[in-house]
Amino acid sequence: MHQLELIVMQQSINYKFISCKSEDSIVKGLIFGSLSALILTTSAAAIATPVMYQQSNSDTHTVSQIALNVNVPHITNSGARNDTHFIRVAVVGMSIEDLMISLPSQMESFNKVRIVNQSGQEIVAKTETSKERVSITFEQPVNSGGSVEVQFIGVQRRVPAERILLYGVTAKRVGLNGDIPIGTARIDIPDKG
Repeated sequence: MHQLELIVMQQSINYKFISCKSEDSIVKGLIFGSLSALILTTSAAAIATPVMYQQSNSDTHTVSQIALNVNVPHITNSGARNDTHFIRVAVVGMSIEDLMISLPSQMESFNKVRIVNQSGQEIVAKTETSKERVSITFEQPVNSGGSVEVQFIGVQRRVPAERILLYGVTAKRVGLNGDIPIGTARIDIPDKG
């Protein structure tokens, strides 16, 4: 054999050896990558799975419910009582010093804002109103474990045919700069007809 043929043969053998080695590395990488993704997915699913429990009613039928442990301020109820719209916020996990409520574009005006606690007692607070929002600054921070109900009294709408109003709610935690999103309160206006 000529020296040139030997060099070409040796390079071919080296290429096959290197390509086998790189294919083996690729396969190992795919196996380990897939295994890591599988482990991550199953552990994340186990963490995010809500707890299911059953509760029976007095009507003897069973209702399935999901138990969630929410440890941040959140909206628990909202609605309309005549011309008063209300938003109830559970103060959980932290004390809050103020609430900001974005007003829906369909709202023409309201007469006043009233803020009460879970017992119905008025909470002393300073309110500032602009066209787009209402800022409520509490004289004393609202402690965790309580609730706040904001009532917009004498609400007038721009378009009476609009039956759904959405209020964006954020809060400021004691000792923390920046707003914490609480949620969106949906007010369904009942049909008067």
